[in-house]
Amino acid sequence: MEQFTRGREKRSMEPMKEKFIPGAEKKLGQILVERNIISPLRLQAALDRQKNQNGRCKYLGEILLEMGIPQETINEAMDAHGKRKPLGEILVELGILTPDQLRKALEKQAKLTKMGIRRPLGKLLVEMGFAHYETLREAFSKHFNMPIISLRRSFPSSSLQRAVGKAYALKHRIVVLENDSAKVKFAIAEPNPSILDELRRVFPPGKRVEFYLASPGEIDFCLKQKFDPFAVSNYR
Repeated sequence: MEQFTRGREKRSMEPMKEKFIPGAEKKLGQILVERNIISPLRLQAALDRQKNQNGRCKYLGEILLEMGIPQETINEAMDAHGKRKPLGEILVELGILTPDQLRKALEKQAKLTKMGIRRPLGKLLVEMGFAHYETLREAFSKHFNMPIISLRRSFPSSSLQRAVGKAYALKHRIVVLENDSAKVKFAIAEPNPSILDELRRVFPPGKRVEFYLASPGEIDFCLKQKFDPFAVSNYR
């Protein structure tokens, strides 16, 4: 029997995350340079690239991800210094929500929280009719620094899926795209910080864990397919 839980141990060797101390406001690029994650020249190249987006909204984290900076490294720095842009602000900047719609959604979320009901903002927006998943997906991608991919004509590999177990994968809608000694890649339908953290911690320190965003329909269809070892897949 597959036992996903047997590997759910904390990375005891991980360095402690920095605490966010209010004060002088530092930008993400400056933080990454100070941490020796990128050089000043590479930061300037990323900023120049960000300016040349022909009107498209692209954040620095997305640009750095495209330039090969590890997803986990960017996210850890953002969270340690409180630099992750709230999902609601991203939705307004993308024109998916109006400021008034965001205000109403946040007020309703706060009321539900007082009642002991935890409702993620994305799910609440869909319930209120302010957005649907396809429009939310771009905002999720930007908020989590998670590239969007397509799983059309792809089939899960039974050997890869064993990394999390069939039951866990079906419950949380996860497809394992790649798994070797250096890194593991997951496609997920709906980002959930607690699930992302759980998946990171199940693997040994030093192994890169990468997440990609796919549509729920494609994830569900992919997981329902029989694990055919002769099927053609781009992720084997």
